[in-house]
Amino acid sequence: MMTCLSLVSKIAMCDVLSIYKNAEAQTKKVALKARIFLLGNLNTFPIAMFGAAKLCEVAGFDAHYERIEQFSHMGLFSAKKGDTVIIFESKNKHNLMLSNILKRCGLNVIRFDPKTKNIQKVVLFFIFVSEFLALYHAKKKNQKDVYFVKAKKIRHASSSMIY
Repeated sequence: MMTCLSLVSKIAMCDVLSIYKNAEAQTKKVALKARIFLLGNLNTFPIAMFGAAKLCEVAGFDAHYERIEQFSHMGLFSAKKGDTVIIFESKNKHNLMLSNILKRCGLNVIRFDPKTKNIQKVVLFFIFVSEFLALYHAKKKNQKDVYFVKAKKIRHASSSMIY
């Protein structure tokens, strides 16, 4: 994602440590339940995809990713009470309305606050959040290895198809 951004604009990262610490602090408070839906738009959709991959590979969660607008047409219809919906986008009127409606349906809704409007910093923040979500939930499950290392048959099937 950062490479793509660097093709269209100059990247000048500063405050990386504060972005990291903000992501870490917000992620430590999160409790993931049941299935997980990561939602993103524009710049955050690839990060939602990456985050779902990390949750599957590292912690063995049932994680899915969709564009925010698609979720209301697709994923929402398979969501069950107690599932977790994570919105990877800065706060706006549409996302607040979506959050409220989903909460009334019994879904666990999480929205992180990057505390910046700078797109490069927002992207970096959500990348950190994705990594921390997988790390902390693997630790909560007392995992000694990442999920795909322990799931030998599944890893073999994946390797057979990829390599």
